[in-house]
Parts: sequence; C-alpha cells; structure tokens
Amino acid sequence: MAKRDGQSPPRLMASIAAVMHEDLSASRRLAVVLKGLSSLYGIGVQCRTRLFRKRWRVSHRLPCKVVSIGNITLGGTGKTPMSVYMARLIHGFGCRVAIVSRGYKGSAEKNGGGVVSNGHALLMDPSSAGDEPFLMAQQLLPLGIPVIVGRDRVRAGRRAVQRYQTEVIVLDDGFQHMRLKRDLDIVLLDAQHPFGNGYLVPRGTLREPLSSLSRADACLLTRCPRVAITKRFAGHSQTNRSLTGDNRRRPVFAAAHAPFISEYFSAKHSDGWAAKIQMNEWHGCPVFAFSGIARNDTFQKMVCEMGFELRGYAAFADHHHYSRDDIVAIARQAGRKGAQLLVTTEKDRVKLDATWLRNMPLLVVGVRMDLGVYAEAFEHFVARKLGLPATSGP
Repeated sequence: MAKRDGQSPPRLMASIAAVMHEDLSASRRLAVVLKGLSSLYGIGVQCRTRLFRKRWRVSHRLPCKVVSIGNITLGGTGKTPMSVYMARLIHGFGCRVAIVSRGYKGSAEKNGGGVVSNGHALLMDPSSAGDEPFLMAQQLLPLGIPVIVGRDRVRAGRRAVQRYQTEVIVLDDGFQHMRLKRDLDIVLLDAQHPFGNGYLVPRGTLREPLSSLSRADACLLTRCPRVAITKRFAGHSQTNRSLTGDNRRRPVFAAAHAPFISEYFSAKHSDGWAAKIQMNEWHGCPVFAFSGIARNDTFQKMVCEMGFELRGYAAFADHHHYSRDDIVAIARQAGRKGAQLLVTTEKDRVKLDATWLRNMPLLVVGVRMDLGVYAEAFEHFVARKLGLPATSGP
C-alpha cells in the first residue's frame, strides 16, 4: 500500500499532463473534471484582473522604466533567453539595466529575496537563486548587469534602483504580476502552439484567457523555423486584434531559438570545462541527452536538429535538482546505448557538480534568441516605447 501511495502523485501528474497536451492516452473523465476546475480558475483570474483594472488593488510605479517579458501559457516559450536578450539590448542603449525575477524554486524566494549578482560577482548559488535567475546572472556578468530575485517584485525593483541606480528593469515572467506597473509589456507565444489546446489550466496550458492579450504592447512569436525570420510578414496581426476584442494595433515580431555549444567538459582536461567548441566538431556523434525543463520534447528535437545521433534521452521534471546518483545512472544508460557524449541544457548544467562527470564527456547546449530580419524593427520599437535613442542590437 505504501508503495502505491508513493507512486500516486507522479502518476496523477502524468495523467493531468496527458490531458493538458491532448495526448491520445488522456483520460476523458479526467478531462471533464479538469475542465470544470478550469472554469473556476478562469473566474478567479478575471476577478483578480478586474480588481487591478478598477484600482481596487494597487499597482506600484517604480522610479525607473520597467519592461516585462512574459507569456500566457505554462513555460517553454523562451522567457529566460528573451530576458537576457532584452537586458543586453537596453545595455546597448547606454542605460543602467537590471533583471528582476521571482526566483522560482530558489530558497531566496521564500526568504524575502536577494541579489543573485551585483554585476561584478555571483552572490548566490542555483539552489538559492533558482536555476533560471542564476543562469541569467551568469550570462550577464560580463556586462555588469545585476540580477535580483524576490516573490515581491515591487520590493525587488526598489532594491535594484536604490543599490544600482537602475534606469530600466527587465521583469522576467512579469505579465501576470500586475502589482508592478510597466512601460512595455511583451508577450511571448510559441509559434507552434501559441495558445496550447485553448483551455485554461488545469485542463490546458493557458495561464489567462486570450482576452488578456489586450494588456500587451507587442507579441513575439518564438520557436519559429529559421525561414520565418528571413522574410517579414505583415507588421500587425488581425488575428491578435480579433482575439483581444479591441481595436488596438500591436506589432508582432518573430524569433527563432538558435542553439550553440556553451561548454564542453571532459575528465581528460585538467581544468574540467574546456574551451568553447563548434557544433560541427561533433556532427553525427552518438549522444545521450537529458534535461529537466518545461518542454523536454523541444530539447530532444533540438539535439536531433543539431546533427547529433540521439541514442537515448532521460527527461526530468522542470527545475529538477540533480544528485550524483542521477548522473551515474544517466552515464550508465548512455554507455549501454553506445553513446560517446552526454548532452544537456545550460539550465541543467548550473545544477551539476563537476566531480560527478568522470565517466563520459558532457556537452552543454545554450539557446540564443535570433530575431533575424525583425531585430532592427524590434530595437526601434523598444527604444521608442522607452523614450531612448536606438543604437545597436544585443
């Protein structure tokens, strides 16, 4: 009995995920129950939005510009790389910029927040900061861009202004955080599944009704095929206007997720993490991949598209905290499959101890946002909304 009870929660979560993603194995009865819960959730969301719209709940204005990068679906749209892209872009305008994030799953979130990076040094580890804020801090350290976390984003924003004289805050995953006023709201939509299955959670993946797009200043279609960013389509979306139910014209931009080899680790190297290498050096190499992100399936697809021969894959829950035993088990699986390399994401890499990686080399794959032909128009749009002179891209 104890064993069955221990397995019940993950089994239930798997069943719910099947319904949310319209898998053929999904239970119809569970779908009906979840649809009812979604209706209740939707009522709650609409009531909360109305409270802010009627000013019965207070939205706070910071003494700086605020740019929100968010979405209306659960995870996987590229908020982290886009927040980094935006911070670099605004830094290129000559402004003092900082990133403010919730710090989801990090211990600092529950303890009043804190500074992940002051722009000169990393002051937290991934378990304190949360894996995504830590990754952003790591990537932005060369530019001297601070990263602050906290469940109370208003307090975290004030801390950024007081400590670092911040002129522009990039609010990571901020679309639903209406307590903080913003000057620019950008909503990311997965080009392949922009609205999931059309249902609110828990029946679907929508965090808000489609009408919430009326609050957005612009939409960015992410995970576009590369051909989509080499030729521009119409600058405004009629579909967007009809979904939001208003007549406001919103620019729609497009971006591809461009993978690159971030790091290579081999026990043969005395310094552990070797110099950066090019993807073509490992083209056709048999690999075993693993990840614990919101959309493991997209990383699996990316590994194949990069030219690796994927021999096997281990998928973990988003924000999974790895142990030495996890990595040992993964390496054993990889060995049995005849893989020569392990492959994982940057987000997973920050939670790995180098001493665990002795049996098989590891490649770390990063993702950059590539706006292609939309980059210049996007830069001018951001500069205009913030009242800044456009200079150069990130």
